[in-house]
Amino acid sequence: MTSRLFAEITGTDSGRDPVLLLHSLGLDHTMWRSCAPYLAAERRLIAVNLPGHGRSPAGADTGAGLLALLDDVGAARAHVVGVSLGGNEALALAARAPERVRSVTASGSFAFLDETERAARLDATAARAAELGMAAFADTYIAGTLGAEAREKEGHRLREVLAATPPEAYAAAARGCFATDLRPLLPAVSCPVLLLVGEHDTRTPRSSAEGIAAGLAHAEIQEIPGAGHLANVDEPQHFAAALRAFWNDDRPANGTG
Repeated sequence: MTSRLFAEITGTDSGRDPVLLLHSLGLDHTMWRSCAPYLAAERRLIAVNLPGHGRSPAGADTGAGLLALLDDVGAARAHVVGVSLGGNEALALAARAPERVRSVTASGSFAFLDETERAARLDATAARAAELGMAAFADTYIAGTLGAEAREKEGHRLREVLAATPPEAYAAAARGCFATDLRPLLPAVSCPVLLLVGEHDTRTPRSSAEGIAAGLAHAEIQEIPGAGHLANVDEPQHFAAALRAFWNDDRPANGTG
């Protein structure tokens, strides 16, 4: 089956398990471009547009699309790395198809939001975007999310991605993201999991990672110094170093990864 999800494939086919890269809410595969150079010499990188983002159609089954994408590129399994929304989807995929996921890294993610927190996040995202329009909302999002250096290097490009997102697609993705409840799925995740937390991330602080780890058999939490919510954009070199160290550890999984 051919996946309905768009993906940009880069890196080196070294024979090691490839890496599936999943972006955050409202952005797309290009959010990995500052981090990818630190990974591309060792592995093939598959940077995906999740449903309703970039070139991927809204309404697609995310898990089915990701599995079909692995089939399309001939990958029996992959390390799956996601930020925010992407981290939630990475964990859900590992629960759905454990035989296809070598490991999960989730950064800035959460297991569950109560009704009050869910409403607050929808107000700050979908409702705010509807009020301001996507262009003005993108300005405020980038200004309030990225650190100064990342804003200078990556802010304009990522702002253009978010500004071009159709408001109805953004609102639908936000509703789906903040309705996430991974708690019933986490016991089915059998692979090693790395949970990354940006030092300055106030949206998903360490307590969010701890909430995920509580439901997992194999999890560790690591802080990325100097980073905020989008740690792969704020500190791409540190983020990539954490991934490489995690993948190279001797961990309980089949094969050498």
